[in-house]
Amino acid sequence: MSTPARKITNTDTKKNIGKFASTKNQILIPYESHLERDYLYFLEIDPQVISYTGQPFKLNYYLDGKLRKYTPDFFVERTNKKQVVEVKPASKAQLPKYLILFNKVAPIISELGWEFCVITDKMIRIQPFLNNIKILYKYSRVQYSVQNLIRCKDYLQNFSPVTIKEATQSLHKDGISKQILFSLIYSGFLETELILPISDTSEIRITDKMRRYLI
Repeated sequence: MSTPARKITNTDTKKNIGKFASTKNQILIPYESHLERDYLYFLEIDPQVISYTGQPFKLNYYLDGKLRKYTPDFFVERTNKKQVVEVKPASKAQLPKYLILFNKVAPIISELGWEFCVITDKMIRIQPFLNNIKILYKYSRVQYSVQNLIRCKDYLQNFSPVTIKEATQSLHKDGISKQILFSLIYSGFLETELILPISDTSEIRITDKMRRYLI
C-alpha cells in the first residue's frame, strides 16, 4: 500500500479521518473528512474511474516569494484523463485563501498534463443518489458466477424491466438472491434508476456491459 504524501493524524479534533476499503483498488484509501469519504463512493461506482489514491504527492509552488507545499486530496486515473482532486465544502472553496491556492496550483498541474478539479458537497451530497450507492457498496464483495450472469441476462431479456422483488422471486430457485442482484448493479452488469430511492419496487435492466461480456 502506498504511503500518503501528507501525514494524517487525529490531533485536529475537527477532522474525521479514517481509511476507506476500496474494492476498486483493493487497498485502504485514507480520507480526512466525511465529505472526502462520501466522494470515494462515487469513485468506486464510476465505470470511467480505473484507480485512485489519497494524498498522492506534494507539489511545490511560490506565494509571496516563499516556497510552499500543497498536497491534493486525491489523484484519479480515468479512462480518458487523469485528475488531481481537491474536496471542499462549497462555503470553504470560495474563501480567498483557497481561491489563491487553487489559482497557483492549477496551472502547474495542467503543465503536467492533468486536470485540476475542486469537488464540493453540492456535487457529492446529491440525494437519494449518494445513499443509493452507499447501499450498493455494501454488496460490492458479494460473489456471483458467469452462470448467474447468463441466467440474469436470459431472464431480463424476456421480461425486462422487472422490479427487484419480481426478479428475486423468479431467480431465487437458480441461486440468485437480492444480494447478488445488488452486487450486479454495483458492478455495472445491471442498472436501475439511482435518482430514486432504491427499493424492492425499483426496476432493473441489463446493461451494455452485460451484453458485451456475454457475447
